[in-house]
Amino acid sequence: MISILIAIGAYFYYQKLAARNGRVGWKYGFLGVALCFAVQFSFMLMYGFARIILDPNHYVQEIDFNTLSLVNILAWILSLIAAWIVYGYLERRWKGN
Repeated sequence: MISILIAIGAYFYYQKLAARNGRVGWKYGFLGVALCFAVQFSFMLMYGFARIILDPNHYVQEIDFNTLSLVNILAWILSLIAAWIVYGYLERRWKGN
């Protein structure tokens, strides 16, 4: 649920940036959403691979996807940082034009 809230926030954050610079807002909004989900997915994937390599029997047990863990929190923080970095890059790039 928090991932969805972060993605919605990123959508509006990027949409406002695009509107201020005369670009199509919804395209850059979806860029923000895709960026957040891609960072979270890749972080979780890397964590899963590392977990399998370090402990091959870890995933033999039943997996509960509804838990809140430190890995989830780190993925949320990394997605916010990535969205902020790309936002800053786009803002600097468009100010030059």
